[in-house]
Amino acid sequence: MVGLGLAAALVWGQPPIELDPPRTREQIEAEVESLRVRDVPWRQISWHTCLLRGLKQSREQGKPVLLWVFIDRPTDDERC
Repeated sequence: MVGLGLAAALVWGQPPIELDPPRTREQIEAEVESLRVRDVPWRQISWHTCLLRGLKQSREQGKPVLLWVFIDRPTDDERC
């Protein structure tokens, strides 16, 4: 790829593009980890797989319920 940059530089009279050296896996993981938000509120929610348990806790705490429903069927499935 450097050869292509050098060829383009010769044609257009521009200096060749300097490419950054490849990063190691550890460097990439450190960069990703630095972008991660540590304390997001949704991680503090006690998620339940039982709707009745979630509704009970919702009533006790006076908080709304978030219901996530996922059906793993193709969109062209006519059974629904």
